[in-house]
Amino acid sequence: MGKLKFIIAVAISFILLGCSNSGERQSAQNNGVLIYQNLVDIDYGNDICRYSGEIIKTVRYGGKITMSDGTVHKFMSTECTAGFFHGIADKSLIDKIEIVDFAHGQQFLPVKDLVFLRSSLRPSPNGLNLTAVDRSNEKMKTYIYDAYPGTYYSWEEVLEIVENEWNLNTTAMK
Repeated sequence: MGKLKFIIAVAISFILLGCSNSGERQSAQNNGVLIYQNLVDIDYGNDICRYSGEIIKTVRYGGKITMSDGTVHKFMSTECTAGFFHGIADKSLIDKIEIVDFAHGQQFLPVKDLVFLRSSLRPSPNGLNLTAVDRSNEKMKTYIYDAYPGTYYSWEEVLEIVENEWNLNTTAMK
């Protein structure tokens, strides 16, 4: 009976290796097996959040703002990304704003492609309980909501939440 369980486990492993989520990016093939590429360039445990000045520690959370001159600012959470965004005087200097997709864990997505679940049952690194989820991944949005009931928000609504709840002085940084 133990041999049968082993054979079934091996067969399932091969099936799972053959499946890929069309939203995931693959980097290379190695003997016919696609090797997954981590697309988050945050060095968790070492990189410093540009907004809070703290070490970025929590995997599956984080963000970055890339400026038109190529400068990249990294953040430990959605709320820090939003707080920094509020302080940028000339928004036209921003090339892109991306947040780590919690469900995937290893890819940045543009904020327009995300929704942000706010649930007290799913704390985020800076206390506003905001978790980014790929807007197009209906199944994952449902699963995460079922596990951590709350409310989904857009990026624009997140900006309002951060401004109001962190009592930001929206006088832009120089």
